[in-house]
Amino acid sequence: MSRDDILVCVADDIGIRTWLERTLDGLWPVEFVASSDLSRVSRLVEATGSRFVMVAADDNEPEKALRIISAVTKARDDLAVVSVTRRLNQDFLLRSMRAGARDCFVASSDGEEIRNRIQQFLHDTPARSTAESPATVSRNKITLVTGASPVVDARFFAQNLAFTTNKLFPAARILALDTSATDRHVFYLDSNNRVTLQSLLQNPEALDQSMIETALEEYTPNLRLLAGKLSPEALGDDRSADLFIAVSQLMSMFDHVVVNVDPMVADFWVSAVGLHAKDLVMVAHPIVEQAHEARHRVDAWRGHLARDCRKSLVLDCYEKKGAPAVGEIERAVGIDYMGSLPLDWDSRLMAINAGLPLHKLPRKTQYQRQLDSMLRRYATDESRKGHGLIRRGLLKAS
Repeated sequence: MSRDDILVCVADDIGIRTWLERTLDGLWPVEFVASSDLSRVSRLVEATGSRFVMVAADDNEPEKALRIISAVTKARDDLAVVSVTRRLNQDFLLRSMRAGARDCFVASSDGEEIRNRIQQFLHDTPARSTAESPATVSRNKITLVTGASPVVDARFFAQNLAFTTNKLFPAARILALDTSATDRHVFYLDSNNRVTLQSLLQNPEALDQSMIETALEEYTPNLRLLAGKLSPEALGDDRSADLFIAVSQLMSMFDHVVVNVDPMVADFWVSAVGLHAKDLVMVAHPIVEQAHEARHRVDAWRGHLARDCRKSLVLDCYEKKGAPAVGEIERAVGIDYMGSLPLDWDSRLMAINAGLPLHKLPRKTQYQRQLDSMLRRYATDESRKGHGLIRRGLLKAS
């Protein structure tokens, strides 16, 4: 019986925690996580190589435990996940198994029986090295795009990143999510989808593949847009678990998700879903103050991002004359330089005010040419290593 295994338990109930510690009798260390901090589950699993997670159900709110089980199993399909409840309920047992749980522990069960069942799960679940790259065991497929300052139009970059990715990988199912969306516009485009991220958080049971296909229309083939602006009430620490669950569900339905993260809510988003991100793109102007702010933000987020998350800097509105050298800005920010984009203000205004993707303008713009070149180079370089914007197998689709 190995003492190296660390168990993780999602539980708010002190009684459940006390029962479990008494039942384990010191055979395995256990890390307890509040249901409001699900991203910590992923961090613990990544850091410790844990392969066994327990999710305790509240008798008054069993649906929450079911959503957590579903989110954890979808985010980490190499884990053994079981539910824990105070009393046996056949309906909850069946629903938890459908959500992905492999068993259900009842808090009144014999301690030796529970220990034997845990030992069997650990025996049947292959051990992982803690040094193993999360990319090989998780399903990270998100690009988070944010700005070093609210004055940086990372929203326009994220919009065009989604369209360019769709062009490079036409067979990939892509979701573009805009946290700055307004009532009428997702990104700078006309979009009248009645489904929003806010509505999904309020009614998570409705989120499935059929709902996405019927209620979230394709803007172009294989590209869907989702308004992601959340109410202030949805941005509290106790709601980060709801966002983690919703994003985990969306990840299971798309090959890649591009998220424009408004700088005002970036801390909340990165702490909640940062471990899902394959890429973090920081967009900044060639301004020293913004370079320092970008470095401050990236340094603060490192603990919430997977070890293999690629962090890249894009310089927007960059002109060689009068600007600091690219190398100086890259060193100041402390992350790899992806490329630069010109001001090209006339083309931007035309696309934004017309509510059209940039590539729909009558003439090809300098901004679009440089963006296409940057992303094609980026995707090609990374695809050889199995990382990057879209999984390697989908590169052939371009």
